[in-house]
Amino acid sequence: MSDEPVIIEIGYIIGGDEGHVLVEMLLGMFTSWADRQGLGHDVLEKAPAFGGGLMSARLRIDGACRGQLAALHQGTHTLIRIPPGQERRQMSCAGVRISQIAGMPLPCTMAEWGEERRRYILAPYRLITDAVLGRLDLDPNMVLAGHFSGLGET
Repeated sequence: MSDEPVIIEIGYIIGGDEGHVLVEMLLGMFTSWADRQGLGHDVLEKAPAFGGGLMSARLRIDGACRGQLAALHQGTHTLIRIPPGQERRQMSCAGVRISQIAGMPLPCTMAEWGEERRRYILAPYRLITDAVLGRLDLDPNMVLAGHFSGLGET
């Protein structure tokens, strides 16, 4: 636990409308996790995207461990799924940055986020791969809903 709040900044990288949806999904993932942990949190900023979803979001979580969150989640997150009403898979990316001081300008470019951290594959099969942890035997929907057990979270 930390006395200073943790700031989670999420920004669109690529993927059109699906990328904007991913930013919104990641924001929901972190707020759900904070709720489950009983940690206070506040959405500091949400920049809506034309057509739905978010271009960026900034979230403050009180009492979380910045180092642990950064080690588990910081970097580029990729979503591969078949969007509602479509027949083909699409790939989208969003970046997650975790700090104790807000202030990174958003939106951002892929170069600012570095390497891919995690990939959530929802179609044609269900799988999560993580740059550090490898292939994970976890339900991607559960992780995206903020259930981080199995990711090394204590």
